[in-house]
Amino acid sequence: MIAATQSNHPLATVSAPAPAGSAMNEARERIRLGGLRITKPRLAIIDALLRRHGPSSIEHIHQGMGARRCDMVTVYRCLAAFEQLGMVRRSYLHNGTCLYELTLGAAARHYHIVCKACGSPERVDYLPVNGIEQLLQDRGYTEVSHVVEFFGICPKCQPATARGVSVTVPADLRA
Repeated sequence: MIAATQSNHPLATVSAPAPAGSAMNEARERIRLGGLRITKPRLAIIDALLRRHGPSSIEHIHQGMGARRCDMVTVYRCLAAFEQLGMVRRSYLHNGTCLYELTLGAAARHYHIVCKACGSPERVDYLPVNGIEQLLQDRGYTEVSHVVEFFGICPKCQPATARGVSVTVPADLRA
């Protein structure tokens, strides 16, 4: 018997049906094509990532989907599967914390600069590394990927750090 949270039934959705061509529909299709079942926890994780609009820690994703929907282990496993399917991109804070961001829809590949003081990420659209990836593929390499991270002190935090004042990372940006 299939558990209530593990159904491929068309009515097994997290919220109202997604419009045709939406990121949620693309996610469902990629999950299906990847040979995985479409489950309520998986859809809830996608929904939480869609609402975050940027890189999020596993803890924030878990909180955003409603902690009672599934356990943290399920979130870890689903994100690992989504990463293999190319649905999410992993990035890091300067302290090594993993962040995840959806790569669905028209979201072009991009990078982030993360403030070392407050931890806030800002999108960077300049992509010189993609040419190197193509060069390596042309040499016969497959499954080529890369991780590029930029860190600095954002303009908002610079006056405080210049005065020697330590800036505390807010609790919602830690982890």
